[in-house]
Amino acid sequence: MKPRALFFCLGVAALALASFIRGTAEAATVTTLRFVYDWPVPDFGMVPVAVGMQKGFYEKHGLKVEALFPPDAQTTARMLATGKADIGFEATTDLIFAANQGVPVISIANFVQHNTWCLIGRPGEPVEISALRGKSIGIFTDSWTRVMMGFVLRKAGLSENDVHQIIVQDDDIPLLLSKKLDVATNVASYGVAEIQDNIHKQPTLACGDAIGVPNIPVWAYTASPAWLEKNADAARAFLAATAEATVWSTQHPEEAAALFQKAYPASGSSNYAVIGWKETLSGLAGPQGYFVQDDKQWVDLAEAIKGIGQIPEVKPAATYYSNAYIPADLPKAP
Repeated sequence: MKPRALFFCLGVAALALASFIRGTAEAATVTTLRFVYDWPVPDFGMVPVAVGMQKGFYEKHGLKVEALFPPDAQTTARMLATGKADIGFEATTDLIFAANQGVPVISIANFVQHNTWCLIGRPGEPVEISALRGKSIGIFTDSWTRVMMGFVLRKAGLSENDVHQIIVQDDDIPLLLSKKLDVATNVASYGVAEIQDNIHKQPTLACGDAIGVPNIPVWAYTASPAWLEKNADAARAFLAATAEATVWSTQHPEEAAALFQKAYPASGSSNYAVIGWKETLSGLAGPQGYFVQDDKQWVDLAEAIKGIGQIPEVKPAATYYSNAYIPADLPKAP
C-alpha cells in the first residue's frame, strides 16, 4: 500500500474511532425521564411532548423521554410521589388537594394560562345556568370537574341533589349528541373538536363568569420535591425542550397534530387532533409568556376551593408551585 493511501486510511480509522468514542460518551450522558400524563389515554394536550420526542427537542437537551399513562385520572400525583414517574401533567386542582392530603408534588410550570372549562350544549341549544335544575349533566371523576361543578352549583344557587350528575369514564359528548344528557362538561377545546369532527357544527358553550368558574390555569407540569432536589438539571432541560416544542407546535399546528397522531394513532381522528390543538393555542401564553406561574393564581384557586367547602385550609403559595426550573432564556410566544 502506498504511504499516502496508508496515512489516509489511518486518518479515516482515527476519525471513525473518535466519532464512536464521542457517540458513546454522548449516549452515556443521556438522561431517561419518565413523563406521566393526566389521563389513561393520550389526547392533543400531549402535542408538545409528542413533538419534542419526535423532532429531537428532548434529545438536543440530553433527554430520552418515555411517556406513561395512569390507570385513571386520580393517579398521576401518586405516581410522582412514589417514584413511578418523574414529571407529570395534571390539573392544577390536583396540586391543591395533594397539598392538603400530604402528597408531595408541586407544579413546575403552567401548561395553559386560562380556564376554558365550560358547560357544553348541543348546537343551537343555549345552556342557561338559571335552567340547570333537574338537568342531567355529564361529569368526569377528576378533581378539576369536581371543583368546577362546585362553582357552577354555587353560582346557580343549587345543591348536588338539584341536578343529575352522570359520571362518564371516557367521553360525555356522544351522550350529549344522542340526547341522553342535557349538558356535557369539559375544557372547550375538547368539546368543540369532537362535535365539529363528528357533525361539523359548533356546540353552544357557557363558560367563565357566566357559570361562576374562576379564570385559573387548568393544567400544569408537575414533579415531586424529592425528585427535583436530585434532578434539577433534568427538570430544567425538560422544560427548555418542551418550551421549544411548544413554540414549534404553535407555529406549525397542523404538522404538530399530525406528529402526535403518528405517535398515537388510536387517540382519535387526525381532524379531531388538529381542531383540538388549534383551539388550545390561544390559552398557552400569558402576560409573561409560557409556563410562568404566580402566587395569585394558586392562592385564588385554593381560596375558591376552600370557599365551596372542598378543602379545610389554604396553604402558602410555595406549597403548590415553583418557577425555579423554568429556563431564564424561555422562548417567547409567537
